[in-house]
Amino acid sequence: MSGLIRKLIESYPTQVLQAIALGKQQQLATPSAEIRQVVIAGLGGSGIGGSLVKALTVQTLSVPVEVLKSYDVPAWIGKHTLVLASSHSGNTEETLTVVQQAATKGAQIVAITTGGQLANWAKANGWDWVQMPFEEPCPRQFLAYSLIAQLYVLINLGLAPAALAADIEEGAALVQASQDSIQQTARAIAARCANRLPFIYADERLGALALRFQQQINENAKQMAHVNVFPEMNHNELVGWRLPVQHLQQSVVILLRSTHNHPRVEVRMAVCEPIFRQLAADVVHLPLQGNSLAAQVLHFIHLTDWVSYFLAEINGVDAYEIDVINHLKNKLATVSA
Repeated sequence: MSGLIRKLIESYPTQVLQAIALGKQQQLATPSAEIRQVVIAGLGGSGIGGSLVKALTVQTLSVPVEVLKSYDVPAWIGKHTLVLASSHSGNTEETLTVVQQAATKGAQIVAITTGGQLANWAKANGWDWVQMPFEEPCPRQFLAYSLIAQLYVLINLGLAPAALAADIEEGAALVQASQDSIQQTARAIAARCANRLPFIYADERLGALALRFQQQINENAKQMAHVNVFPEMNHNELVGWRLPVQHLQQSVVILLRSTHNHPRVEVRMAVCEPIFRQLAADVVHLPLQGNSLAAQVLHFIHLTDWVSYFLAEINGVDAYEIDVINHLKNKLATVSA
């Protein structure tokens, strides 16, 4: 089944273009009340898009964005809250629980899903339903659909600036033009991660992007990885770069370098690099490509998906298989709430 993951990664440039076209075609109802907060609910491959949306819009939206990745909603949710419920299958139990609670509080709900219970509720209650294409039951490889759908909801409702659409299209063009270089770079990074524990460090603003990288290493390569962000890690984790020596000596530090990093974060990375090099087996500088942050995000998603795939090949594992997650879901299904 690893071949299927490869096929899905290869289709990412087309997914981005299709997602943009679908975003432009969205037909959303006029908000029933002024939107004062945005809440994005989702888990796993469906949820990381919400974290990326927050990162991409936090400096331009005039309202706060909260990302929920569990069962409960904040007490302040009400009729002035826009809830974007993202679930590839439409049956994610945590997201459905959040939607139920939000609905009772009068929140304005937009369902972003291929179908399932979430779509049924949207049709029954007259909520907006942004339908994503269904190709395979593999949410992590359809991030382009959910991420771009959410961004276009914010654009189309006038919450995000129209210029964001141009940044998304810049990313699409960059991905299309970079196929050969992306795979070449990804192979090299995968080789440097093999048989090592990756420590992925980023500016706090790019923490969600680093987390996506970790998640793909976990699911596709069946390998552990660790993520933390600057400057927070300088106030605690940095002191831990002493023990256990044998594990740190088998690690690789990956520093996400972006033109959108805070200048002081760049200084911090430079000061910390010699500390990492004292023990780590390798330190990798991973510069993000593109001008706008949205373009960098879309390019980096594709690059690191390939890293996880090539690392799966090195590890000799099936990139598609997630039996332990399916086992957990089956066990949960036998236990009443």
